Amino acid sequence: MAAWGTLLLWLAATTNLASAEDVSAVLRQLGDADLVLLNDPAGTRPARVLLATRVEAPVEKVRQIIADPAAFGKAMPSFRRVEVVSKRQRAPDESELEVVWELEVPLRNLKGKLWLREQETGVDLTLVEGDFSPGLFHLAAQKEKNGRKDQKDQEDQSVLTIEGFANVRDVNWVTRHMVRRSPIAEPAITVAAVYVMLKSLAQLAEGSSLARPSAAMAAPEPSSLSGTQTGTAAHAYAPGRRVLAAVRSRADGRLARVEVAVHVLAPADQVTRRTLQPKAFVSLPGWKKITVASGQPDECKDVTTLCWNVEANLPAFSLDGTWKIWPRPWRARMVAGDCKGAVMGIDVVPAKPSGGAALVLSQHPRLDMAGYVARKLIAAEPFLEHGLALALTLVEVVSLAPALEKE
Repeated sequence: MAAWGTLLLWLAATTNLASAEDVSAVLRQLGDADLVLLNDPAGTRPARVLLATRVEAPVEKVRQIIADPAAFGKAMPSFRRVEVVSKRQRAPDESELEVVWELEVPLRNLKGKLWLREQETGVDLTLVEGDFSPGLFHLAAQKEKNGRKDQKDQEDQSVLTIEGFANVRDVNWVTRHMVRRSPIAEPAITVAAVYVMLKSLAQLAEGSSLARPSAAMAAPEPSSLSGTQTGTAAHAYAPGRRVLAAVRSRADGRLARVEVAVHVLAPADQVTRRTLQPKAFVSLPGWKKITVASGQPDECKDVTTLCWNVEANLPAFSLDGTWKIWPRPWRARMVAGDCKGAVMGIDVVPAKPSGGAALVLSQHPRLDMAGYVARKLIAAEPFLEHGLALALTLVEVVSLAPALEKE
């Protein structure tokens, strides 16, 4: 393995974004949501990520599943091959398995080799060859000691956490092009892929290996969006340049919305004023040109709202359209265009007494309508509805924050 790869693996192995206790605490604060934490996504590599979800299963069962290579194939049907090819002893009482894998995805199958080593609370997956290498992920299951208020049997509740990094930049020409355009693309792609693994393993532990959300996809009403809960959690558990996100699902498993919070140094009222200026939003990836619309379509005749025509240029995703905007609080719906029905909201949660604020972008982008590639990806793996929305929202809010800070 190249020297830089060894260094990255060491960094991923020795740095934790949050303790198990903090993960449980922030999950309780977020309510019914999955948790995502990132170190500075625009900083130097490796871009580490942490994702966590509650599992309605005993912790022993969850640990048994994540330690079984065959379980990954059961949990994610898109795996064409997950095979143990060798075993080696690292110490008298410690061994690890060499696993080759192949994942079927649109455009080109992905394949590689990893080592799986059991730990006290889970396993380490060290990606050493092929796609996503070098990379390392810690998978851990902890008992949810406090449980949720709506559950009486707390013995059957666990928290599954996946933390680490992967080299997604070099997977193919598409990922290389995206990372060249924005350094934030690499952690964004990582969280999209890891989210699918997280939810698939959790679902298998709960006893439903092949079930995937199948109901119709739909965005909520703009008025239902709120980032206050996530912004408050970010102040408590994601200091500095770290990013905290919540992924919320409907009861049928489909995406409800994604909320991503980043810190800004400017006062909250200044950031809020800037949300009314179209020029700040040109910083969004793909928002190439914004013009103020008037009267067309009919939804834009309301004089109490704004309408922006957006011309986008994001590769592989069609995001052109007209957004109707309610200014305070800032909420928007695409009323005409490729992703008609998509919703977006912005909340600015002040930090007291230190100053600054948490900028929270909430959205359901209806990426299933954003062109052939997105539609095929979500059809092949329904959990990518959540993963791709998470990735897009992450890139957008990290890009938007500096523009909204400027006076």
